[in-house]
Amino acid sequence: MTQRDLAEALDLDVALVRGWEKGERFATKAHCAAMAAVQKNPPPRKSSRGRPPLAVLGDPGFQLVLRKLLVHGELRRDVERLASEYADPLDADHA
Repeated sequence: MTQRDLAEALDLDVALVRGWEKGERFATKAHCAAMAAVQKNPPPRKSSRGRPPLAVLGDPGFQLVLRKLLVHGELRRDVERLASEYADPLDADHA
């Protein structure tokens, strides 16, 4: 489950969930109980293709990744190497 999925399931701001994962914030007892309930009865999975590209571009987490790629050459090279293992979604043979 993504941070966004969990935030939606708990009706919270995704920034709060990100703060938990970064160790900057801590979940309350009520949040923990709600997460346990979601774990026992998870919401239906969403299609990974359902999110429009412009929504991805507007995601703050995606923007952070882009900033890091622009600044850190080693990271960019690693990502380019990793990306070479995946089909191009614009390639007609793999669409």
